[in-house]
Amino acid sequence: MQQAWVASFGSPRMTPKALLASQTGLSPYLRFGCLSARLFYHQLADLYRKIRNSNPPLSLQGQLLWREFFYCAATRNPNFDRMHNNPMCVQIPWDVNAEALAKWANGQTGYPWIDAIMRQLREEGWIHHVARHAVACFLTRGDLWLSWEEGMKVFDELLLDADWSVNAGSWMWLSCSSFFQQFFHVYCPVRFGRKADPSGDYIR
Repeated sequence: MQQAWVASFGSPRMTPKALLASQTGLSPYLRFGCLSARLFYHQLADLYRKIRNSNPPLSLQGQLLWREFFYCAATRNPNFDRMHNNPMCVQIPWDVNAEALAKWANGQTGYPWIDAIMRQLREEGWIHHVARHAVACFLTRGDLWLSWEEGMKVFDELLLDADWSVNAGSWMWLSCSSFFQQFFHVYCPVRFGRKADPSGDYIR
């Protein structure tokens, strides 16, 4: 583990280079139990006692706790991954549009930034966490107004690090169905794409 990198871990800058490789590479290992979350937490705690670090939630430890939060939220809630009979989920009247959903899932929306993200997801099984936020927002409250349940299913199929509770919790959060209510805070599929990839290298 690179101590200096761990100590300075924070919100990564959104650049075309950052979009091409995992920030830590740890999420699939945590997902499949190859890396113990408890062991990782205590190793980080030991390291943080020795070196100066950023405070949660920007630290790696804070990111791990965010994961565990969704695990706890899903406990004793068998309907955590759906709207129906889910006491944590706001019952938003989403539209139903199979054609729009298919175009989103296959990277054919006509928005280069969104489509590039979905193509990367299909080809590599991984996308940057901010890219996940962007396509989730686009599918739900940002543009298409389709149910987060549909996006969750696509992520569950394609992501190498897909995790039931984290996936469902993140989709509820990003669609403002739970855990977050600032529905007006959205990722513009044009402006944000230009900011993240001004030269167009990523979308090409």
